[in-house]
Amino acid sequence: MEEKLDEIIKLLKGIDEKLEVLVNQKVPKPNNSNKAILLKQYEETEKLFNKLMNKK
Repeated sequence: MEEKLDEIIKLLKGIDEKLEVLVNQKVPKPNNSNKAILLKQYEETEKLFNKLMNKK
């Protein structure tokens, strides 16, 4: 059983590495306008998260 788990873990790590390579190939390099957009999205998400946490 433990051998099968080790084999599954190795397969998952291989998949993870291959996905990382694919994502790195597909994702465009962020420029300054993209960074500003991402920052704004992050700030809005953070505000929503804080509102939710304060309600509890």
